[in-house]
Amino acid sequence: MSSTTGALWMPFTSAGGSRPPVVVAGDGNYVMTDDGSRLLDATAGGVACVILGHGRAEIADAVAEQLRTLEYQCLFGYSHPRARELAEAVADRTPGDLNHVFFTNSGSEAVETAMKIARGYWRRVGQGSKTGFVSLHRGYHGMNFGGISVGGLTENRAGFGPLLEGCSQVPAHDIDALEQELAYRDPSTIAAVIMEPVQAAGGVYPPPEGYLSKVRAMCDRNDVLLVLDEVVCGFGRLGHWFGGHRYGVVPDIMTVAKGLTSAYVPMGAAIASSRIHEGFVDPEGSIELMHGYTYSGHPAACVAGLKVIEILERESLVDHSLQTGRHLQERIHSLDSLPVVAEVRGEGMLAAVELAAESPEPLVAEAQRRIQAAGVLVRAQADHLGIYPPFTFTATEVDQVVDTAGAVLGELS
Repeated sequence: MSSTTGALWMPFTSAGGSRPPVVVAGDGNYVMTDDGSRLLDATAGGVACVILGHGRAEIADAVAEQLRTLEYQCLFGYSHPRARELAEAVADRTPGDLNHVFFTNSGSEAVETAMKIARGYWRRVGQGSKTGFVSLHRGYHGMNFGGISVGGLTENRAGFGPLLEGCSQVPAHDIDALEQELAYRDPSTIAAVIMEPVQAAGGVYPPPEGYLSKVRAMCDRNDVLLVLDEVVCGFGRLGHWFGGHRYGVVPDIMTVAKGLTSAYVPMGAAIASSRIHEGFVDPEGSIELMHGYTYSGHPAACVAGLKVIEILERESLVDHSLQTGRHLQERIHSLDSLPVVAEVRGEGMLAAVELAAESPEPLVAEAQRRIQAAGVLVRAQADHLGIYPPFTFTATEVDQVVDTAGAVLGELS
């Protein structure tokens, strides 16, 4: 069977299905497709990445200037100014003492890096038996082998054979289940617990208040590291710089991507606390962490990240995200009463509308298609519609998304 996209093998997309929409341009909170449609983008580029909206010329200009000055320098024993500047800028805004930034190219690589740092740390301090990981059902931690091994979305693991040993998942946000799992597996074999502050790709599930604080205390009691995967939640998605700020928790390691550069250039990072970093420091100068990527800390990506932080602060967009997110949560819950809606969930600038059907996927796809035909782009995922706009959205644009979705879902009820 020939592909509808020719030589292009697209991620997470049926090669034999109908021709996918082709997005050709972006402008502010809108994207344009090749059929001439102009869509209000309530997905921030499809997967909550483009936090500043599309077409920010000052980011493109800064990247272009950097490429004319220095297009590349690896960080294997060398450095360059922009990498140091961005690392300092990120560390200045993270919770607690998360102040050592290891750059990657994506969120998946950030998770892989965090897992290696966790294992490597315990080996460095003489507890090499601590190699396992505990995570949550529905959790999403990228698509590398480490990420799908700790991820709690079973469909992402199907078809790839044996995964990383020593990984297990417990029901999400069940503190008793987590405590029982740590006791059952023996904390002396566990390197880290890894979870998202708010589960995003798995359906937008915020934790109960106080849950993350209990997890932090449990990890401390059991001498187990806590890794917060903030690839989605970081850089303002929850109305705070990071989910750790929102929930009052400082992890040992944090992963970021997406909002780090507003997706203008691919980039991620694993950020470690002083305690973790200190475990690797060798005064004799040996290589402490035998890990890295060719494009770690790419100059163009660093410049994009620096410009994103500048814009977030200059335009007060983290606070704007908090205010607009409150409006989104208030408005989106107006859809609860529709017969076709099973549940509405959200936190900050993240929301999910779960649909009620024995096999919801076709219904979700049809709802997404109709909403898009009405001029609004939302994401169709298994049993729910995902809404995660750029932080530049206005209250009026939030109303347009919710009103359009409500009208379509009313027709489908």
